Amino acid sequence: MDILDVQYYGFTSKRKVEQDHILYYNNKDFNSDYAKYNWMRDQILNWTKDCEYLAVEDYAYGKSAAMGQIFSLAEFEGNIKLSEIDRGQKMRLYSVNSNKKFFSDYGLSDKIGMRDAYNRWTETKPDLSTLPIVDNGKGVSPTSDIIDAYALCECLRMELKLRAGLIQLHELKKTQIEVYNICSKENPQGLLVAPFITQ
Repeated sequence: MDILDVQYYGFTSKRKVEQDHILYYNNKDFNSDYAKYNWMRDQILNWTKDCEYLAVEDYAYGKSAAMGQIFSLAEFEGNIKLSEIDRGQKMRLYSVNSNKKFFSDYGLSDKIGMRDAYNRWTETKPDLSTLPIVDNGKGVSPTSDIIDAYALCECLRMELKLRAGLIQLHELKKTQIEVYNICSKENPQGLLVAPFITQ
């Protein structure tokens, strides 16, 4: 379960950020948000078609966004999740705080904290040098989004290594052990015994 290759993909509404794997979109090119969401969904499904396991950040309802934006995000993400599960992929949802804690040792890290953790991370990771620099705590798209997604992938990769017996829980940092041992209503015995979401 070593990293053989890393790739990232994303979206941007800024033409100057567009690259082969960062797709530019203009809201005016879509006749509705749903048309844009369908286009984005199709891209994401194509990018992830060969993945057996997927790590997804669970919803962060505490954001101060307008209620309509929260529901739009939930609809969009729900559509993608259902499509991925429908084609037989296994999914793990990690809370926002668990992802931050696993990667940066602090569950309330801002985007600067996640950037710094990314820069310290010693595993193979994508080169983000051609993307906008994360220079504030709220983040800079798409760089901050890619860092968060990479952290999710690492959290999942570590979970799979633990489940396969390739590493032992006691070998991890204390904060990472806490992420896997935390009990919730959804996972009353912790993540390492919780089934993956499947069809």
